[in-house]
Amino acid sequence: MADATATTPTNNADNADTGTVLSDEMKAKLLSAYKRMLSYQFYGAISLVALLVVGLLSSYVIAKWEPPLLILVMLAGTLGAFFSALTRLYNVDQLSIALISPTVSELEGRYLLMYSLVPPIIGAIASVVLYIAFVGGIIGGGIFPELACKPDTASCESLIDVMRNYGPKSAQDYGKVLIWGFIAGFSERLVPDMLQTLVTKSEKDDQKK
Repeated sequence: MADATATTPTNNADNADTGTVLSDEMKAKLLSAYKRMLSYQFYGAISLVALLVVGLLSSYVIAKWEPPLLILVMLAGTLGAFFSALTRLYNVDQLSIALISPTVSELEGRYLLMYSLVPPIIGAIASVVLYIAFVGGIIGGGIFPELACKPDTASCESLIDVMRNYGPKSAQDYGKVLIWGFIAGFSERLVPDMLQTLVTKSEKDDQKK
C-alpha cells in the first residue's frame, strides 16, 4: 500500500508535465500558423494596393482609359476583406480566436495559403452581389448609391450595355458604390444576411398570395 501511495504523485506529476508539453507544442504550432497567415494577408494586401495604384495611374495618365466600375467594386471588396483579416490578426493576444480553431495550425503550405485567401475571395464575390442588388433596385435609399443609364445616346437594353453604360449618376454615387463594396468585403455577414432577409421576405409574400 505504501508503494502504491508513493507512486501516485509521481504519475500525476508525469501527466501534468505531458499536458504542459502538449500545450506548449500547440502554442508553437499556432504561432507558426499565425506568422504564415499574417505574411500571406500582409503581402496580399500590399500587392493589391500596389496593383490599384499602378492600374489607376496607367489608366488615367498613360492610356486615358476608364477602368470598368465592376472591377473596381471587386477590388474594393477584396481590400475590405484584407483590412478585416489584418485587423483580427493584428491582435496577437487573441491568437486562438483569430485562427478560429487549433485545426488551422495543422494546415501546411498551399492549404494554409488557400485558407488565408478565402476572405478576399468572399469579399470580392460579396461586393459584386451587392452591386448587382444596387443595379436591380433591390436596395436603395439615401445612404445607398443611385444608378442610372448614362445620358446622350447610351442604351441599357442588354447585359453588355448595362456593364458599359449603366452606373452611378454623380460623383457622390461613385463614392457610395466603392465604399459599399469595401464594406461588403469588410463585414463578412452583410451580404449573406441581406440575402437571407430577401429570401424570408419572398417566402412571406408567397404565403400571403
